[in-house]
Amino acid sequence: MRIKHLIFAVVVCLAANPVANAQGHRSNTQIVEFILTFQEREVVSAAEAMPADKYEFTPVNGEFKGVRSFAAQVRHIAADNYMLGAAILGEKPPVDVGTAESGSMKVRTKAELLAYLKDSFAYMHRAAAAIDDTNTPVSTPWLSPWPEGTATRLGLAIEDMVHTYDHYGQLVEYLRMNGIVPPASRKTKV
Repeated sequence: MRIKHLIFAVVVCLAANPVANAQGHRSNTQIVEFILTFQEREVVSAAEAMPADKYEFTPVNGEFKGVRSFAAQVRHIAADNYMLGAAILGEKPPVDVGTAESGSMKVRTKAELLAYLKDSFAYMHRAAAAIDDTNTPVSTPWLSPWPEGTATRLGLAIEDMVHTYDHYGQLVEYLRMNGIVPPASRKTKV
């Protein structure tokens, strides 16, 4: 897992490095799309790996009072994808995102949650296409730490991806607490 994160960090640095891009400039959209595609694969595969009967799993051994269940983590990731994607596009989220980043409480089963999550990534891909290289300030959504007037489409996309990786780490831990090796950690046979 650490090797993948190291490779990811190197790729991001190379993508942002003007010397490395001497032969061809990558746009902000291309960089975000690259990271978003990788992230989507990891998050969705983790959500698919958890059995449906474990979706309401919440850790109890230790300091876990008030943490989200596995299902709530998935719903939260999707809700933030929708909210930050909408901010990038300058529109309202196209689906119910619940309150306080909870996601729609109508989305309950594993199948519904996976569809909600996958659709939220499709929406973020649509938002990524709207990112330009000008870094023009856009309206700052309530959930963002950016001060009003300083958020940009690129900044909101980065915020979304960093936030998603935080919760991806929690999904991975929940899988491991249930004896499931996360798909990203499984050795592939060549």
